[in-house]
Amino acid sequence: MSSNSYVHLRNVERGRTDWKIKIRIIREWRGISLTGERFKGYNLLLLDAKNVRMVAYVPEWLTEKMQKLFTVGNMYTVTNFQVKQYTANDKWRCVNNDRQILFTNNTTAKQIHESEYFIPNNHFDFFEMEELSNLAKQNVYLADVVGVVIKRDNLRPVRNTKLGTDQMQVRMKMTDGKKKINVIFWDKFAEEFQQDIDSNQYEEPLILIIASGKVGVWKEETDICNFSPTAYFINFKHHSVQQLRKLISEANFSLHINYSTSQPRKPLRFCTVEEIKNFNQDYILQEVVCQVHIKFVEDNETWFYPRCTTCYKQIQFVEGNHICIRCKRRVPHPDKKFAICVLASDKTGDIEIILMDRPVRYAFGKNVFDVLQQYKGKFPTMFKSLENQDYTMKLQILEVNIQKQSEMYLATDMFKGFSFDGNCLNEETNVKATEISAREISGSSYHLDNISET
Repeated sequence: MSSNSYVHLRNVERGRTDWKIKIRIIREWRGISLTGERFKGYNLLLLDAKNVRMVAYVPEWLTEKMQKLFTVGNMYTVTNFQVKQYTANDKWRCVNNDRQILFTNNTTAKQIHESEYFIPNNHFDFFEMEELSNLAKQNVYLADVVGVVIKRDNLRPVRNTKLGTDQMQVRMKMTDGKKKINVIFWDKFAEEFQQDIDSNQYEEPLILIIASGKVGVWKEETDICNFSPTAYFINFKHHSVQQLRKLISEANFSLHINYSTSQPRKPLRFCTVEEIKNFNQDYILQEVVCQVHIKFVEDNETWFYPRCTTCYKQIQFVEGNHICIRCKRRVPHPDKKFAICVLASDKTGDIEIILMDRPVRYAFGKNVFDVLQQYKGKFPTMFKSLENQDYTMKLQILEVNIQKQSEMYLATDMFKGFSFDGNCLNEETNVKATEISAREISGSSYHLDNISET
């Protein structure tokens, strides 16, 4: 092989330093020490025309020179560098190969214009989410994943009890249509992600690529978080994103997208009944606080509903068996959750509300099974004690309230009286998707899909 020939990254090996390659720089990062300090040397992720990726390390004493020479996103011809073999101590690699490049003082580079050569703007080696549980058992490789964000919380501080300090965190849940995983972004990475979301109007639902994420398991659930090389891409121009966008509308895929807080939550605010009934689509899946007087509690048999213990959907009673249509199985011992219909009002008008499980448990200190045993399956007369009482409630605004003008609203939390404390109703709750059938107070039947309860 002529020393003047360009080679692809898969062919560079140890033993020579006169290599010549054509690459695009697609990422840059610095490692972090065990004490949290960033290394002064830094890493570049290179991509060639054969979609081969390789990491190049820039030592500390060459940092200033190389930062002037290279810009992320550009293509270059690069000559004269060393090739090093990874060792067993090289953990959390962002590419699946056994070598890396080491730039030296003899390394030179020249930019290639886009019209002269073609290298893709990026490349990913995606894992299916079903495979991630196995990847969590090792510490050699990071993972690329792509999925639809079906739940997202805003940036918030979380106490690190080991360090005695607060860390910033963004929590999400995403799915590829087959499995769901938890996503946790930390510290500056989380802050930059939140700023990106706040500054741009992305198409919803977000389709997120996480490149070089660190996979783990927490409380038997797979999660992925950011590490030094991690990057994220929102609604990126990539065939995987286009494919997911098309699949979202398909029935088998949409079963996984039951509840989404992907829209940034508005600050919790106090609203009158009249204001709530006049909300526009910007308030879909948002929460608001109202102060109402409960006038009437509906006395009927639908004060609770059976729920699947796997997918948290309402289940049906068919031929003597509880059947979950979604899981396609019998549920021998279903969970049961409160859903009480009340008529309430303030000075601006009346409002029909379903008190979900959390507020009812708050009011009476009992779960459905306790009440069933106490009242032998009959309508619990204790619910009537809610009548002629004042409550401050947190309501969740659903799509059916806005687009189908349903006048039945969900109360996910409440406390007695009109002494409004924003902190009391602004705590994070673990929301799980469900589905419930009930009757309106007027007596007509209705069905609310994909409501959430706490």
